[in-house]
Amino acid sequence: MAKKQNPTTKDLKAQIKEIEEKMFGLKNKKQKAALEKQIEALRIKDAELKKTKVKKEVTAVIQKIPVGVDPKTVQCINFINKVCKEGDNCRFAHETIKKVENGASEVANKGPRHVCRFLLDAINNNEFNSSWKCPFPKCNDIHKLIDLQGDATTELSLEEYLEFSRQSLGDNLTPLTEETFNQWKEKKVEEEMEHQKKIQALSSGPKGLELFESKPEMFMDDEEAVELDYRERCYSDDEEDTPPI
Repeated sequence: MAKKQNPTTKDLKAQIKEIEEKMFGLKNKKQKAALEKQIEALRIKDAELKKTKVKKEVTAVIQKIPVGVDPKTVQCINFINKVCKEGDNCRFAHETIKKVENGASEVANKGPRHVCRFLLDAINNNEFNSSWKCPFPKCNDIHKLIDLQGDATTELSLEEYLEFSRQSLGDNLTPLTEETFNQWKEKKVEEEMEHQKKIQALSSGPKGLELFESKPEMFMDDEEAVELDYRERCYSDDEEDTPPI
């Protein structure tokens, strides 16, 4: 007895087309409803076959990132597809997947995921070098810059990087709507304003007369402070320094 072959996507589409032709001009509601159920079941089966085919075709890819981006801040695409053979030696991030697989509800934050804006400004203005330090005190953003120029496989266009980033996204995503876009835009504007405030605070702080006029309370004595006559003190010091005659 010949072994029964599983239907292919092509066979399922042919069956759906055949049923649709039978439905054309059919007036019996019960028969029409039954045929519609058959079509729905065939479409579900077709989607499952496509999904299975895609999983079988998944192979390891050479993941690329722009020069200067820390690989540990980029999710490993091969690990998501369960085809990464590097394990702990992989230079891309596996942490997110491990957290889900281990079932950890809360995991300590291992560090920021944003690159320092002062670092970006220094790079754009050709001011970055090995001795560069962030001018903002206690900055918690990323300041590590990895030189990947020697590795030709890491150089790619912005479009390629965006596509790889899109592929590495998880399932729990916020859909892009006009409302969510406006919220994101407002957040970016606030971040830019905060960054400009930091720059202004570093470049121009109140000094001298400006500080006295803006914060006079800093120069006021406490109520319990002891009153001293500095002129009398100066005279007494001169008397002590004068040798006896």
